[in-house]
Amino acid sequence: MLFADEITEYILKLRTDAEVFNTSILPGKCIYIEEKRIMFHLLPIPFDGLSNISPLFFQKQYLEYALRGVQIVHLWQDYWETKKPHVQSRIAVLLGTYQRIFARNTDIMRISRDIASDFLNSNHLQGAVNSRYNYGLYHNKQLVSVVSFSSGRKFLRNNQYHYSFELSRYANLLNFRVTGGLGKLINYFIKEVNPDDIMTYADLDWATGAGYKALNFKITEITHPQIFWINPADMFRYYPHRLPQHLIDDFNKQKKYDNLDDFLKENGYFKIYNSGNLKYILNISG
Repeated sequence: MLFADEITEYILKLRTDAEVFNTSILPGKCIYIEEKRIMFHLLPIPFDGLSNISPLFFQKQYLEYALRGVQIVHLWQDYWETKKPHVQSRIAVLLGTYQRIFARNTDIMRISRDIASDFLNSNHLQGAVNSRYNYGLYHNKQLVSVVSFSSGRKFLRNNQYHYSFELSRYANLLNFRVTGGLGKLINYFIKEVNPDDIMTYADLDWATGAGYKALNFKITEITHPQIFWINPADMFRYYPHRLPQHLIDDFNKQKKYDNLDDFLKENGYFKIYNSGNLKYILNISG
């Protein structure tokens, strides 16, 4: 079964009112749920015209739909192929089909980097990253939510040092939503570490940042879309600066192509762009 057909079948099981259609503007199939004001934009790899898509195309579509009060989710085939349980969980939560836990019924504690990484790799679409501070919520002794923060960065502002920390990852157990969980974790971190501000990003392919807005985070910028190279053989996506070393070695050995992009395309790799991110800051010190 084709990737788009699989997702369509999955969404229709969750929401029989989903409308499936194609448009001349958006490549790939679209699935719209009127009650939720959410549209899933399904993107096969490759698709006709992929090489002609502007780097800003998907961000522009996100912003245009947002003005109409619609959240558009750009869902690429590589994520469905390599992170299917994570994608299914994200879709279910967006559509309101999940198990709810209230944060007031959880216990909070600082956890090790290893415990946080295992949880995030199992439950976050983009996996774990290096972190300095990690906290978890436990419900009936089961870890159900994790947040990770970076080390602090020190800035001199008005002749005083200002400490800023990045909230780098937040995830709930797949197919669960911990209501009030993020706020509880952030407040615990603030009491323990006493940051001057907390910075984070919302991935516009999937999120609106509404949870951060509700916690008084403010939008400071929309970042430029990120580039990824995808190997269709395994559907793994690479940042340009994290390409496999054997590809870099092969490029340096050959003389046909002066440009790495042309070399990658010749070897079957596809370049895609995400929608960028919303950058948020929570100012704590005033």
